[in-house]
Amino acid sequence: MKSYLSLVPISAKVHRHQSRMTRICIILAVFLVTSIFSMMEMWNESELTAMRRKHGDWHIALQNMSEKEAQQIIKSSDIAFSSWYDEINVDADQGYYINGKNVVLYGAEEKYVTDIMQYPAEGTYPQTESEVALSADAKQLLGVEIGDRVVLNTPEGNFEYTISGFYTDDIEFNDMIQGCCAYMNKNAFNEICIRNKSETTSQFYIRFQKENGLKKTIANLKQQYNLTDENIEENTAILGLLGASNSETFNGLYPLAAVCLIIILAAGVLMVSGCMNSNVAQRTKFFGMMRCIGASKKQILHFVRLEALNWCKTAIPIGCVLGTVVCWILCAILRFFVKGEWADMPLFAISPSGILCGAVVGVVTVLLAAHSPAKQAAKVSPVAAVSGNTEEKKKILHAANTRLFKVETSLGVYHATETKKNLILMTGSFALTIVLFLTFSACLDVVNKLLPSAVSKFTPDITIASENDTNSINENLLKKINKIEGVDWVFGFGLYTAYPVELNGRESTIDLFSHDSMLLDQFKNSVVSGDIKKVYGNTNYAMAVYNQSNSLNVGDIIKIGDQEIEIACVTSEGIGNVSDAATVVCSEETFARLTGDSGFITMGVILKKDVSDASVQKIYDLANGYLISDNREANSETSGSYWVFRIAAYGFLTIISLITVLNIMNSISMGVSARLKQYGAMRAAGMESRQVRKMITAEAVTYAVCGTIAGIVLGLIIHYLIYKKIVITHFGGAWNIPFSTIGIVFLLVAFSCIIAVYGPSKRIKNMAITDTINNL
Repeated sequence: MKSYLSLVPISAKVHRHQSRMTRICIILAVFLVTSIFSMMEMWNESELTAMRRKHGDWHIALQNMSEKEAQQIIKSSDIAFSSWYDEINVDADQGYYINGKNVVLYGAEEKYVTDIMQYPAEGTYPQTESEVALSADAKQLLGVEIGDRVVLNTPEGNFEYTISGFYTDDIEFNDMIQGCCAYMNKNAFNEICIRNKSETTSQFYIRFQKENGLKKTIANLKQQYNLTDENIEENTAILGLLGASNSETFNGLYPLAAVCLIIILAAGVLMVSGCMNSNVAQRTKFFGMMRCIGASKKQILHFVRLEALNWCKTAIPIGCVLGTVVCWILCAILRFFVKGEWADMPLFAISPSGILCGAVVGVVTVLLAAHSPAKQAAKVSPVAAVSGNTEEKKKILHAANTRLFKVETSLGVYHATETKKNLILMTGSFALTIVLFLTFSACLDVVNKLLPSAVSKFTPDITIASENDTNSINENLLKKINKIEGVDWVFGFGLYTAYPVELNGRESTIDLFSHDSMLLDQFKNSVVSGDIKKVYGNTNYAMAVYNQSNSLNVGDIIKIGDQEIEIACVTSEGIGNVSDAATVVCSEETFARLTGDSGFITMGVILKKDVSDASVQKIYDLANGYLISDNREANSETSGSYWVFRIAAYGFLTIISLITVLNIMNSISMGVSARLKQYGAMRAAGMESRQVRKMITAEAVTYAVCGTIAGIVLGLIIHYLIYKKIVITHFGGAWNIPFSTIGIVFLLVAFSCIIAVYGPSKRIKNMAITDTINNL
């Protein structure tokens, strides 16, 4: 043996059963981090692919730029590709038509459709001023092919073009305008602008070559060309996923992710440290004997740390492999079963960042966790090891307090509180689980707001809308559809957008909705302030929906014509904000009195799960003449995404809870093992096994009470901060104590205590008194 450290592999073999729980905890910590960060990387890659397909592969768009400045940026910056872009008639209300159908004109370079928006193409981009490319749906809508001649009707004359190709762009947008889109080169576009005296704001789209350090790249560009935030439009979806967005929403999520990482690291440190403390406590005689044969305190410190790192040789690879395999399984499930927005999840991809984070967290966790046990082992006295009394002598200032509880309960509480470090570790184990539960509870509420159709009762499966955006849908249609078999509920609402009113004596505009009684009922649980009951019937009251841009308060007076209504309540959610104007909802009766209009602009049909195709066809037949959209597939995808997140969140919490329970069981079991001689002496003096069980129970309950108090206090603070920074700021509403989540926490704590007490109590009960007294 060259050094004491050569004993590490020998000790690992001899004590492999004692260190089993520690190795399991290291594996679980590494597995947890590897799987989470691997899934985050896989999700980030798939989401980037989806967002580039949906929003385009560009980073920023510059406005109010001259041709000269644009050329300088292209030469001096690391740009992969760029394109000028302009548009006319984007709202389909300026009188531009082809064959009587609305057309939106886009003036852009070829790179805009091929590289930036990446539209699938048929044919070529228009190279001359006499050519035009149309959206793909124009083939059926206009009955044209490549090479055909089309006439563009504009307010100031007609233009004739040859179709050079088709691009598959935003089909939903084309359906909404009941027309198509036309792409032309910049010269042809400028000619139309000059003829029609159209003023447009050109945008210069940029896609940088390198995506690392984009935030700094964009900041340098702003500084170099004196650009303001108004001059730059971000592709927020892309930059947010790349961590380069200036959006307050995304920037608010980054600290939240950092807090979650710190909590995971703290959970790993606490559980591994607790196991190592118990492991070292069982081998104090071994470390004392090492001191007897000449090992110094420094060598004992190195021995314990190297022993901990020796466990990492097998635990970290196992944890990384398990995390990667679980990531593969989850990616496959999301891609082939959930589908929807998860259809781009990569298969069998290795996440270097996930594996690296798992390995680093494993090593850092072990080194941090080994610090306290190593110091504890180094303090073992050689004299104590020789004498056989390896228990650390402590000066007892006072005996256990028996005034409040019986002696066995008082001793249990005393055992839990006599070692402050152990009490902190155990309290932390309970507290971290509670904090994580409350944190993820708040995160699920954020997802509820972001994906309202996953949980909303008024998200329609089929939407029926008027063609001319007026309240022209008759109530009789609602009654007829409601009688169809398989229809669960039908609702309709009237709407006037940007309706001119006097708000508290000032001229303003509002989005005025009408709701029937059943629809109003859906918002009873969303009331932030006021009384929604006043809104029902023909009254002078209305409901305001929280709007981040323009919010109303209870008591505000709105004058419509010569009639006044008062805001009776404010809700945190509604059917939707149509514009930046304040959103006001009144009953159908009040709406008809104020506007003289009793029809609907939109109807929503909510179907039962077992609805037949024949019933759906009846709805289509009755609604013939209106715009109909079937949202069932989109709602199913959204609901699937919500439940995927929810299952993942609760799966993560289940693992953390399992780790906590195992840690508590192991710590209490080790504590019992360390006091076997004491328990043996107590039983020899007449204490019953029932009293010993109460003593162990009191010890576990003390840990649970301390951990629960600390966890609920810290958890509620984080829960409140998430609500304040994200939910309330962007969606409105008020913070409420999550009593249901706290109830689940209490059940978990009670279960942990029962499981932790059962094993050690049974072991002592089945052990003879002489065995416990003679146990070393």
